[in-house]
Amino acid sequence: MMKSITHPTLLLDETICRSNIKRMADKAEKHNLVFKPHMKTHQSAEIGQWLAEVGVTAITVSSLKMARYFADHGWDDITIAFPCNTRAIPQIDELASKINLTLLVNDTTTAQKLGKKLSHAVQVYIELDTGSDRTGLQVSQVAKIQQLISVLNNTKHLRWQGFYSHPGHSYDARSEEEIHKVHQSVVEQCKQLRSALSEAEPFEICIGDTPCCSVAATYDNIDAMSPGNFVFYDLMQAQIGSCQTSDIAVAMACPVVDKYPQRKQLVIHGGAVHFSKESMSRGPSTHYGLVAERDNDHWNIPSEPSYLARLSQEHGIIQCSTQDLEKYQIGDILPILPVHSCLTANLMKSYQLISGGKITQIPT
Repeated sequence: MMKSITHPTLLLDETICRSNIKRMADKAEKHNLVFKPHMKTHQSAEIGQWLAEVGVTAITVSSLKMARYFADHGWDDITIAFPCNTRAIPQIDELASKINLTLLVNDTTTAQKLGKKLSHAVQVYIELDTGSDRTGLQVSQVAKIQQLISVLNNTKHLRWQGFYSHPGHSYDARSEEEIHKVHQSVVEQCKQLRSALSEAEPFEICIGDTPCCSVAATYDNIDAMSPGNFVFYDLMQAQIGSCQTSDIAVAMACPVVDKYPQRKQLVIHGGAVHFSKESMSRGPSTHYGLVAERDNDHWNIPSEPSYLARLSQEHGIIQCSTQDLEKYQIGDILPILPVHSCLTANLMKSYQLISGGKITQIPT
């Protein structure tokens, strides 16, 4: 399979990916959680089918375009986990006429605009900011939450469903212990919210970050989960403590186009337009990916790894270990584990299966 590669190619190990999916689905079932996986990582109808095969019936996406794509491929219960864009209400209304659609609404102005312009019913989550400081309302803002619930419950075509949170601050963790601390904080906030809204109609709370969904052992006061990155994982998730390197399902395969032994460097065709510019630290060095080896049925990082040290638009500079400098020559293919599989997959737009065959994503 490597012999046929001529340009930067995103490799996908179907067996590892399906194993990641099955493990998360089993965990959701064990904890009586509705499993609404996020599709933004893979963006593929075929991989979506792998999720359907383990019983998934509801999904999460990050854009209206993504929602329409998956609706066209048979999914009829979709949450758009992004603050509702009121400029797209006509397109939202069209989609709501075909499927069970859930939106994130964090402001009464947005609710009122939806009420005036929608002609089809949509369900609504209020987004919670549980510590990431990105979007949503904080649990302490009880009066504002109650006001918004009241507006939603009295606005035509809107049906308040509950709350959604992506605890993105879990990505700052660097161990399972730190992930557990983040998750426990989220659980405690959910408990406080239920106490503050004890007189409200029954509602659902859904959380959606891969670290907490991968590692946490209890989900008190939580009803659903919607992680996304878990299908592939990546070096960042391994550093956080969400997974092992052997759980990483994707690797970039890049041709070696030049070699500089005096600098212990290889140049690959594979740059920022393939990997993105997201980096992470390993010891004193910053890198954009690690050169991996195929070890039976998974990827393995050597004890002295070579790393992707610099990126230009199309160029990548690999800082080599002594072993890899001798091993790889111009014309060879380097497999590199990405720092962030979501961004890499979004840039690459398709996958080469290690077992053979190709999987595509949402058309551009």
